[in-house]
Amino acid sequence: MTTHPFYEPRILKMELEKFADIAVDGGVWLVGEVLAQGPSMSCEFTPDTRYVFKPRHREAAIIELRAINEELRHRIFIAGFLRLPNNGAQATFRYVCETHTEMLHEAFRIEWTRRHGKMIDVSKMRSKAAIELLHKLAPPR
Repeated sequence: MTTHPFYEPRILKMELEKFADIAVDGGVWLVGEVLAQGPSMSCEFTPDTRYVFKPRHREAAIIELRAINEELRHRIFIAGFLRLPNNGAQATFRYVCETHTEMLHEAFRIEWTRRHGKMIDVSKMRSKAAIELLHKLAPPR
């Protein structure tokens, strides 16, 4: 007698970490486009795909993403991934969003912390202390 599994094992076409990497980049690009285009009179927003690989207002976009809560940040990452020019992975990404949501959000957390979570926030420091800290961190010439 053969026992059949209760589920059909599936192998994702791409690792979750790679999805998270692309989604974080897409989110930074999308927020940069919002900042670059500013408020519009119509409700239409069309991000400029010419700036996908070199996002406009990148630093300001990162600051904005750091300021918002995690849930909204993850929704922006998802929207950023889906708004990227067709890369052949959008359908798989939608599937992962539906079936592996918690794992995807954990991958977002890890990727965001790895890339931007360790940035030094000098905005609330006194200017003299911030300048001294930045000089200490700057590589010698």
